Amino acid sequence: MTTTSPTRIQSSGAHPRRDVLRFAAASAVGLALSGRTAAAANSAVAGGGGSGPLRSAGALAFGPDNVLFVGDIKGAAIHAFALRGTDLTSQADVELGNFHNFEGRDLVQGVDQKLAGLLGTTQDQIVVNDMAVHQPSQQIFISVERGRSTDALPAIVKVNHGQLEVLELDGISHSQVGITNEPDPQAMLEFNTQRSFAITDIKYYNGEIFVTGVSNQRFASTLHRIPFPFNAQIATCTVEIWHPVHGQFETRAPIIRQVIKEVQGEPHLFAVYGCTPLVRFPLASLKDGAHVRGDVIGELGYGSNPLDMVFFTDPFDQKEYLLVTIDTRSASRVAVLDLGTANPEPTGGPIDFGPGGLGRTQGLLPINAEHFAILNPKWAVEIHRHPKTAYRLDISSLMVPYFFERRDGMSEMNWPDGPDPFHYREHRGEISRGG
Repeated sequence: MTTTSPTRIQSSGAHPRRDVLRFAAASAVGLALSGRTAAAANSAVAGGGGSGPLRSAGALAFGPDNVLFVGDIKGAAIHAFALRGTDLTSQADVELGNFHNFEGRDLVQGVDQKLAGLLGTTQDQIVVNDMAVHQPSQQIFISVERGRSTDALPAIVKVNHGQLEVLELDGISHSQVGITNEPDPQAMLEFNTQRSFAITDIKYYNGEIFVTGVSNQRFASTLHRIPFPFNAQIATCTVEIWHPVHGQFETRAPIIRQVIKEVQGEPHLFAVYGCTPLVRFPLASLKDGAHVRGDVIGELGYGSNPLDMVFFTDPFDQKEYLLVTIDTRSASRVAVLDLGTANPEPTGGPIDFGPGGLGRTQGLLPINAEHFAILNPKWAVEIHRHPKTAYRLDISSLMVPYFFERRDGMSEMNWPDGPDPFHYREHRGEISRGG
């Protein structure tokens, strides 16, 4: 892949909201790491080296041929890095836990403290923006910023057998595409800058990336379809929905999270907005210059924000599900078969706090993650605050499909002579690995 000049996207809409994945570490001093690795990382990030063309590091997504896409709000661009074999390390031998006993593992303890030491700062200056898994190697990548002001420095960090390593981007083959009509940096919402929601999510599907966010246009909520490899043929449309919880059409609030899935023989984009309406758009309707009204097919619960959307197959019933993790409540599980057949919620009615549509039949799962991804068919990975040590941010594994960590709670089944309805004792000592 050769480096190309930024392609300008003609956009006609998008609007406010800071990337919901921006979570802060709460303590004061980071854990200093010793040795050449930490010193080199400190020097690289402090001098801007290692981050390549990035001016900020937000949404992450993997595409074909080991390409890592990075959303760069400050640089008004989407970057594509063609990772080399030397940039990736198989994690197939990593111990993930005991699948049959609902026992995961802490893959990295105190990740915010360790990032502070790696990047030469204090824990309170570390912001983890997103996480993505390179599925063939099962290696975890996170986008990080050191600092909380306009001069924050970006980094892409990977997890290698429990250790954090800065991905040196300077020598990696790279291309990028520019995003136009970003909101003015001084334009405000009530609580955040509009610019902070310019790129809320990126997904790759069938030779294109789909980029959601807001613009400075009248219909601010915008979706870009961008061919990859990048060229000048870029489609931009504006999108709106009727939001029953607000009792109005929303043309400014952007899609926060999105996934793409073929249902009933046709590809659709499924999205969740703030306040968590679940929305369906036929991909065929998302054409350049179009203004598209999506169908709200579920109200998952007001007063909250989506964090991640993933698909997984339940290994016990062999059915596929959509999982939406949410910041203030349990995660929502919806059968993929229901996504295509669900009737749209009616428009134009009074305020209705729901739940509605598929929100009435959703399954709730006890996930409390700041970032979440599927690692392999049996295991997921989360970045979360440990419930017993809230000051510490950990990267941990969770078994599919219950996403429940038995070590974190207390139940009758944890007693040595207690009941054993899930046959825990038959599987004592079993270890699952990445492969």
